[in-house]
Parts: sequence; structure tokens; C-alpha cells
Amino acid sequence: MKIYALRIGDKYGPEYETYIKEKLKDYDLTIVNEPFDDRVALQWNKMFFMNLDIDEPICVIDIDLVLLNDYKKVFDYPIERGQFLSMRQWWGDTNVQLTNGGFFKYYPKDCKYIFDKFMKDIDHWQSYYIEKGITVGPVNGEQNFVEESVKEKLELITFSDKWCTRWCQDPKINRELNDLYMKYFHEPLIMHDEFNERIKIVHFTYSLNKPHESQMFKDLYT
Repeated sequence: MKIYALRIGDKYGPEYETYIKEKLKDYDLTIVNEPFDDRVALQWNKMFFMNLDIDEPICVIDIDLVLLNDYKKVFDYPIERGQFLSMRQWWGDTNVQLTNGGFFKYYPKDCKYIFDKFMKDIDHWQSYYIEKGITVGPVNGEQNFVEESVKEKLELITFSDKWCTRWCQDPKINRELNDLYMKYFHEPLIMHDEFNERIKIVHFTYSLNKPHESQMFKDLYT
């Protein structure tokens, strides 16, 4: 299966590529370092994978994912034509946004209409969700755009909430995450400085966070 990861810009160094290549060595991984179009900012370049002439599922991921335990279950999760797989951000307001953009799995030919919709008005969509106050800039909103567009024609599905979490370098926020996980799933997210064995994906969702600066994960990137 083909997996595509974005590392555009200078936020993340080559050590992130080394890490993700090792974790996904059993898959056909492509890491994209340059924008497909000069008008398209950073993570919005994910739209171009929806224009690939591939008639099988692909995965599209952020380069800052930390993959734990039996993480291959996420990538091997089965989908059918007409389905779009993501991870549900159980830690946030799912009435505003259900999914997290760090992981997508879909059939590109199913999603060509989303690419076309974006390309017709690039500037509008790249600023729309920021101007509406739904998210914050300077670059954001692509996961909101994808979720809304998917729901127009496809079935949006998610794998188990217990498999994923956000994380950051703020101990207070992380304690709140642990409390929420316990509230929803009746087991701790973190025990003795290790993630619950159910966790397969950890996503650093705050713009200033970098896994290699986290005390828990810095050794992964050396």
C-alpha cells in the first residue's frame, strides 16, 4: 500500500523522515518536501494526493506522528470504495470538527471532486476557516475543508477512539487529556510515563510543538 507523508517547510528536520521511514519500511512510502503548487501553503498540499490516478486505497499522514504498539492496524484498516477513513479527535468539540487531519485513508479517485473544489478557489479555502474563527492561522483549516467535502459524497468513518491521541509539551493540557481518556474509556492514557498499550498514533497537534523536543519522545529522533 502507498503512504504519503508531508514534510514541507523548515519546522521538521530530516530526522523525522528517518524515523517515519523506519516505522513504515514495510509499505511503499513517499515523503513530499516541495509544494505541488506555489500558491498552496504547507499542509494544504494534501489535496494533491486526491488527484492521483490510483485505483486502490492510499494513506496520507503528517510527518509528526509518533507510531506506537501495534500501529500497523491503523494503516491496514480495511475500507471500501466510497469510504474515507480518519481518526476522530475525541479530545475536542466534535460538533465543530469530527476528524483529525494527521491521518487519512481513501481511494484517490473517490476524492477527485475535493481536489477540484479546492483548486477552483485556492485563496478562498486557505483563508475561509481562519476568517470564520473556526481555526487559527497563519495556515490551517485543511482538515475542516476535507471533512466537510467528504460528507458531501462519501461515508466518513473512523477507527477506534482508543487508538489515538493528541499530545503537546504543556503538562497541564496533557493531564487534562489523561483525565478525558479515563472519563471516556475508563482506563488511563498514561501510566508510569508510558502510553496505554491501545494507543497506536500520537499526534502533536499544537503548532509550536515538535516531538523531538518532548521528553517522552526525543530519543526517537536521535
